[in-house]
Amino acid sequence: MRRFLLVLLMLAGTVTATAPLQAQASRPNIIFFLVDDLSSDLLKYMDNTRSLADNGTRFANYFVSNSLCCPSRASMFTGEHPHNTGVLTNEGADNGGYPAFERHEGRAYAPALHRQNYRTGYMGKYINEYPVGENFKVPVGWDEWHVVGGAGYNERDYGITDYVRETGIKRFERDTDTYLTDRLARTAEDFIERSRRQAPNRPFFLQVAPFAPHQRVPYQPGQVEPRFPPAPRDRPGGEFPQGDCGGSGCPTIDVARELSSFDEDTSDKPGWVRRAPLGDNVVDELRTDFRNRVRMVQSVDDMVGRVLAKLTAAERDETFIVFASDNGFHLGQHRLVRGKGTAYDHDVNVPLLVKRPGRTGSGDFVRNEIVQNVDLFATFLDMAGSGSADRDGRSLLPLIRNQDQPNWRNTALVEHRRPQGTAADPDFDDLAAATPSYQALRTVNDLYVEYSNGEREYYDLKVDPLQENNNPNKPRVGQLAGPLRELAGCRQNCWAAAHVQGG
Repeated sequence: MRRFLLVLLMLAGTVTATAPLQAQASRPNIIFFLVDDLSSDLLKYMDNTRSLADNGTRFANYFVSNSLCCPSRASMFTGEHPHNTGVLTNEGADNGGYPAFERHEGRAYAPALHRQNYRTGYMGKYINEYPVGENFKVPVGWDEWHVVGGAGYNERDYGITDYVRETGIKRFERDTDTYLTDRLARTAEDFIERSRRQAPNRPFFLQVAPFAPHQRVPYQPGQVEPRFPPAPRDRPGGEFPQGDCGGSGCPTIDVARELSSFDEDTSDKPGWVRRAPLGDNVVDELRTDFRNRVRMVQSVDDMVGRVLAKLTAAERDETFIVFASDNGFHLGQHRLVRGKGTAYDHDVNVPLLVKRPGRTGSGDFVRNEIVQNVDLFATFLDMAGSGSADRDGRSLLPLIRNQDQPNWRNTALVEHRRPQGTAADPDFDDLAAATPSYQALRTVNDLYVEYSNGEREYYDLKVDPLQENNNPNKPRVGQLAGPLRELAGCRQNCWAAAHVQGG
């Protein structure tokens, strides 16, 4: 049982309802937890985080626009697909990273929220290659800025910016001792306290973006420090003999049983996926990796609990809490050893939970519409009362309130531009370098992928939800190829292009 679970259970309602909720009159606070590489299979081990769905809304079909960190985050900040942001990889030399994103900062959601009189704070991981150092730049729209560079992947011995607009503090610090996710929890608590003191009559927007559970960078096999480094208290010999796995016994967690399609026959797949069965040594490594990822997300779950426990009852009545991941991750599914970058659900279908302000009414809602990270820009501005902010996405606020939207999209676009794959990329691994560029459509019933090398994949999800039997010659493919080309090339009409016949 996690340390802050009791607090959240006391806050959570127990009534399940289906009726739509009414809009609230005042501008609420917004807290956005954006986690790095958290696949949906880890959510079952995160009690505090799962409780956000109590008197909240869970989106079962939330898909990222690109299953790589930087392009996905750029889509969230701007509300646009990667082919419209131009942020295609993690590295500036390869049409990605901060050099590609910087020009968008003035049109991201922070400046828009600031114009609505929100007090804004950002902490944790921002965009790959953002320069963290003594002369750091605070992007427009942020009142607080506590950002960590690439050393944050190791969770220790990192530099962090410290900027608070009202006090004039602007400094760069090194921290060699504090586990980073724990420091972000404390910094988020401090932001809430400062908001009460510095701006008691302004709503706040707080974004907390831990690096966990991303793997260490760089990592060399054989090192004592694990590839996925949990907090010391959550490791074997910490507070529990076998480590903390969120209430489950760590030795009983077996990746080969936990993850669907683990080591499944890939003879039906495109050439880049087809490979021999995983060997015993590889399975043992993945078993260790998965247990450490479960242990690693306990600190994320603690962070969620600490931040929510910091809110007063009155603040909980006035606050949206959003939890999402920038992309998923695979560990042996379809014989893909470690990584992301694919269009399979384990990489692109990630958690999105929204806990609603307490005074908007009770009810646990599950929405099955196709939603994407390009919708978050419009959603945050809609929550803030700024009106329509449509770009490639649309506001999720009506769905969060359980209000049906008859003309909602029925198709998600997933894009991937094959990275050059230099060692400077924190997501560099053999798989990321080998995945060809592709464009994909995902509906409730279909996954269709076209690769730049001419190969294709099609899965009828009604009969093959685990995407194990590729059948690119089915007649349905002919109905999807044209809409995919239209959506992958959209500029101003992306919403209309996301409505596919039979989707």
